[in-house]
Amino acid sequence: MNDVAEAPALDAKHIASLAQQLTELLRLRTFPIGMKLFADAEAMAKVPGLRRPTEGKTFSTCQLVTQARIAGFTMGITTANVPGLSNCGGVIGLNEPSELYLSGRKFEGVWFENREAAVAHQAQMPRVPAGRHHGLVVSPLRTGRLNPPDICLFYANPAQMILFFNG
Repeated sequence: MNDVAEAPALDAKHIASLAQQLTELLRLRTFPIGMKLFADAEAMAKVPGLRRPTEGKTFSTCQLVTQARIAGFTMGITTANVPGLSNCGGVIGLNEPSELYLSGRKFEGVWFENREAAVAHQAQMPRVPAGRHHGLVVSPLRTGRLNPPDICLFYANPAQMILFFNG
């Protein structure tokens, strides 16, 4: 005897509806977004409304997230659009991060007080294995363009997060 109601399928339309509810209930200032990795760049190119960096331009994943959550753009990058051997591409599996990042030299005195802390952080950072995926798309969940996204993300202030956790 199971009295638990079955949850509806989380397709793009349902996720868009949930994102709208979340935005209204928490009064979010930016759009909740979805992110999806693509093994096949041709499949990625079929995402409706996809915007890509101009040829020869590189983007950090932070720039993609910001353009999607603030401007509402659906943005996509491939290995050609992330700085070579960067930590940005290394975290999402589009490249292998270089020793410059893994050694902590890029973070020492910037995000971490010393190199030892930076190295420890890099060693513990979860990473998508390089070579499995060749593209990433970031899009506001309200568009329903990623069906389904691999991950959903929203930005909130501390008061909004308390409401979310207590909900």
